[in-house]
Amino acid sequence: MKRKFKIGNENLAFEMTNKTIFDIDERFDNFGTVINGVMYGQNVYNNALKVMVCSCISKRFDEEKNEKPLTIDELREKLTPDQIVEEIVNFACDLYYDYRGVKRSTENEKDKSENKEESKKK
Repeated sequence: MKRKFKIGNENLAFEMTNKTIFDIDERFDNFGTVINGVMYGQNVYNNALKVMVCSCISKRFDEEKNEKPLTIDELREKLTPDQIVEEIVNFACDLYYDYRGVKRSTENEKDKSENKEESKKK
């Protein structure tokens, strides 16, 4: 599932794929360490940035029409304090959940499923 995130003036698309896993593993030595850091709060902000950089699927170009990939330094510079503190960790987790096919349920969905179960019992 593609997700959008605004960075500076750009709305960028992100998606975790098999390629992302290998890219994180190659660039940052160990995918497991990075994703566990995001999930369990170890070096959480830096690990969230690593996931975002490797998951960015938007094609960006400089003035000379060369592809310009998203970098960690660019994220550090352009993200707002609120985005850093409140959004990037959840966003990185959601990218991973989407990749693994995990769906977060809401309270409404829980209520609906409980009502269906009660109806079946009657």
